[in-house]
Amino acid sequence: MRHIYLILFLSFLPSIILSQIFQDGAPDWGIVQYNWDGQFGAGVTAADWNRDGWDDLVFGNSDGAVRVWTNNGNGFDMMPLPIIQVAETKAIQWVDIDEDYDLDFFMSDKYGNMYLLKNLGDTAFVNVSDGSGLPTDSVATAGASWGDYDNDGDLDIHICRYIEGPSLTDPMYKNLLMRNNGDFTFTDVSNEAQINPYVRLSFQSIWYDWDLDGWQDIYVINDKNGKNALYRNQGNGLFTEIASSVGADVLLDAMTASMGDFNHDGYQDIFMTSTHVGNNGIGSLLLVGSESGQYQEASEEYGLNFIRYCWGAAWMDVDNDTDLDLFVTESEPLEPFQVNYLYKNNGPFVFNPPFSEEDGDYVMEPFGEDVYALDYLNSNTVVTGDFDRNGWVDFVVHNTYNHKARIWMNTGFNEAPPKYIQLGIQGTVSNTMGIGAWIEVTDNELTQRRVIHCGENYLGQESLYEHFGLDDFNDPTPYVDQIRIEWPSGIIDYWQEVEEQDRIIFVEGSSACENFDNTPVDLCVSGIADFEVAVPWEGGSVEWTNSQGEMVSCYNYFQAGSPGTYTAIVSHQDQELCSVSVDVLSLDLSADIDNSGHVGSDDLLEFLSSYGCQTFCLSDINSDGTTTVQDLLELLVQYGQGC
Repeated sequence: MRHIYLILFLSFLPSIILSQIFQDGAPDWGIVQYNWDGQFGAGVTAADWNRDGWDDLVFGNSDGAVRVWTNNGNGFDMMPLPIIQVAETKAIQWVDIDEDYDLDFFMSDKYGNMYLLKNLGDTAFVNVSDGSGLPTDSVATAGASWGDYDNDGDLDIHICRYIEGPSLTDPMYKNLLMRNNGDFTFTDVSNEAQINPYVRLSFQSIWYDWDLDGWQDIYVINDKNGKNALYRNQGNGLFTEIASSVGADVLLDAMTASMGDFNHDGYQDIFMTSTHVGNNGIGSLLLVGSESGQYQEASEEYGLNFIRYCWGAAWMDVDNDTDLDLFVTESEPLEPFQVNYLYKNNGPFVFNPPFSEEDGDYVMEPFGEDVYALDYLNSNTVVTGDFDRNGWVDFVVHNTYNHKARIWMNTGFNEAPPKYIQLGIQGTVSNTMGIGAWIEVTDNELTQRRVIHCGENYLGQESLYEHFGLDDFNDPTPYVDQIRIEWPSGIIDYWQEVEEQDRIIFVEGSSACENFDNTPVDLCVSGIADFEVAVPWEGGSVEWTNSQGEMVSCYNYFQAGSPGTYTAIVSHQDQELCSVSVDVLSLDLSADIDNSGHVGSDDLLEFLSSYGCQTFCLSDINSDGTTTVQDLLELLVQYGQGC
């Protein structure tokens, strides 16, 4: 009888979808993607792999090759990749492995096979999997994530193993930390880094600088047989497991760890999905971060203490009200239809009518069916992006058991133009993707803080463009007050009053030059021009050169006493970041008879009163010994000029 009611409900689902804010765009774009029978799901990425400003899609499969759907701005084109797939795909990620600013392709599968494709440009790829050093021991894998653990500027990979049975006592089934050698080869440093002391059923890891000491730490979530682990990077190639000391050693059937600052306190919170069958029925958990680095489990307090068979999850600001909402997928192996939920974050303020300035408590509750109708499918992975660039966050859900993937397009929560900013970042000293960078967007006295990941939720890779909804409550200005980026290298960039737009790329270290006022300066009054280039981080330097390319100063402060073009070259630890030039002029103000610094009517009167003067005359502008009409003409040429 239950299934009869369910079928009746599903028969009415299209009419619901037509009236809701989120609508499935896959049929309109001709995207038909199945994951036929994979129990744990297959990977999906929403990254702009060709860097044309449009988020592309890649779907994994349990049967057949991965499918790349390239977004052309009006729809999607399917593109093949030179991979012969032998098992259900798991992690699928676009990563700049060789730091050449092209995104290369990485994929793992259920049986532990690893695939690497080098991006040659113009949609050409070459398979460089053989000889890469990545594992070939046929050990089942789940997630993979990327971060620069040794701060050498390229991305290393942490691989999660997942295999049950007698293998739990065999060290060959431990998770792996692989160091990137920079040439599409990797070295296993798991043992020497002391990052992997035991075998666990690990689904996912997530990189972030937990203690803000400039080194990437790794949080690993485990299913069934062991508590989650937080590995602190000591900065010397070694890690120390500290989860129990900071409240992060929770025990649950952890499937995903989705990180975000949902309560606007500046510290990263971690939401983890779980099941209702393992570990005494412990459901999903929310760890709330703090200034001390300690975590507090607070699922019930914030309305996320549900006990269901959940898998993927993603934080996203779907309504552009500045706080992060949450989408959670559900998939029950023994039940064919489960419910996905989109949870609304109710804090800190209410920005949709009726407006309110009362403090909220950040309690999460499902959006109504006018926003997102409950989708009864077996779903595993969810990733986010703005695929049509309309300023509203969309999301993709990858389903199993003969269910098509959904591309939930956000049509907007009101008719007014959305207020938001979407930004990408490009490292120069740090890894080119800026993985591990901290971004702060401050607008109308509210700061949103994010960290950049790669492999940030269950088998998923999010858009490379960070979307920030902006508070338009009593703020009519068309710009963001400040954007601050702290890079893994230690470089800190600031940009003030950044115009709201849907795509903008911030380059590491460039703010020092972009914020410099290079308006030409003249020396006609003081004879000295003062300049300063802001370099607000350790290890930064500024070198000034003159028109001949000769160094005239090696400080960020500089005084020019003669005219010419001066160039400031900004570097970090001897690596050049940017340069900017300024012209220093010496205006001819010989007609400034009264020495006021300006040629005006008073000078004209002085000239007329001394017309014909022949000895030591200030009115003799051309210095020919006599004040004549020629001097008057020169005065008129200079008239209105000044310092």
